Amino acid sequence: MIVSGNAHSCSAGLILLQDSLELIVLALLSEIGVDERKNLESKSFDELLGELKAAGIIMPKLGTIKALNKQRVITKHYGQLAEPATVLNYYECASLFIEVTLRQVINKSLSEILLTDLLPECEAKTFLTHAIELKDNDRFLECLVEIRKALFVEYEHEYAINKWIDVDVNEKSNFGLLWFRRDGIKAPYWTRNKQWITENVKKPSDFIQIDHEKLRLDAMEWGVSTSKLENLRRLTPIVFRAGSEFDWSVEYDLLFPPNEATVENCNECLDLAVSIFLKKKEHEKIKRWPRREQPFQMPAIYIGHSLYKSTSTKSDVTHVVQESFLYSMHTLVSGFNPEEIYYFVTANEPPDEDNKYGKNHVSGYLLKVE
Repeated sequence: MIVSGNAHSCSAGLILLQDSLELIVLALLSEIGVDERKNLESKSFDELLGELKAAGIIMPKLGTIKALNKQRVITKHYGQLAEPATVLNYYECASLFIEVTLRQVINKSLSEILLTDLLPECEAKTFLTHAIELKDNDRFLECLVEIRKALFVEYEHEYAINKWIDVDVNEKSNFGLLWFRRDGIKAPYWTRNKQWITENVKKPSDFIQIDHEKLRLDAMEWGVSTSKLENLRRLTPIVFRAGSEFDWSVEYDLLFPPNEATVENCNECLDLAVSIFLKKKEHEKIKRWPRREQPFQMPAIYIGHSLYKSTSTKSDVTHVVQESFLYSMHTLVSGFNPEEIYYFVTANEPPDEDNKYGKNHVSGYLLKVE
């Protein structure tokens, strides 16, 4: 609004600025417990500032802050427009006032409160907290790298295909194998095999294969603008992590640091990341899953019984139960014949040094024997 030079927009911004400042003063008084001893609702803005001063809080630019309140009254109630230069001065003084008072009461800046208090505890939150520290120390490129790390661990890892490098293109992965390879499951199906990876992955970042249709649908599901998610990806360096938490690779255009490694871009990307992650976490929070705390009694599986391709004894036999396999039961289902009941079963030979997940994976439907 200030950049536009429009007096009407600046006047509206001044009113919002003073209202925001008053809310912060009330929050500070509540934080130090003044609201428990005194009724703050009936106090004027100047009286609220007096309560902060009585509590020993140092308030820079106090005279200008009081003048801001008077200017707000003149603008709001008498229609006198505020000049852009005047509003800019008030904004700078208010920013300093907020920074100094918040540091004294809760030892955090306003941006730190937004990031550390609104997001739940997660790995992405750790990276964003570190990004703020780097930004405050004018290490802008490193700040943007940390923001992208947060995006990777929160979302982009679902498109990382590095764990599919040993999967042959003709391999028919079953349920158990897909579970162990769940990273990268959102990547295009034709990229999830060693042949495609060998031919196309030339650098670490190539392991990230975004399916833009899935990305668009995810954003819609969270209630996030696709443009915002794409902006966050475009305005931060590309990162990739294959294993260890310290094993990060970074990639960016040589024109990126002189053009985008700025405090303005850091602030924008931090705001984007917080808003996107909050929407994503809210979406995840409302999901409900059946509880699995109580174990079930595993029915007996008899040697020589057949696993069928479908819930019918007339379908193909996929496996015959034998001693050398490990079996797991997952669901109970009715057969195509209403009088028949089946268990869905998966199995594999025990793991060894060469196959840590086991080998010869099979699955099928086992007829329930009364």
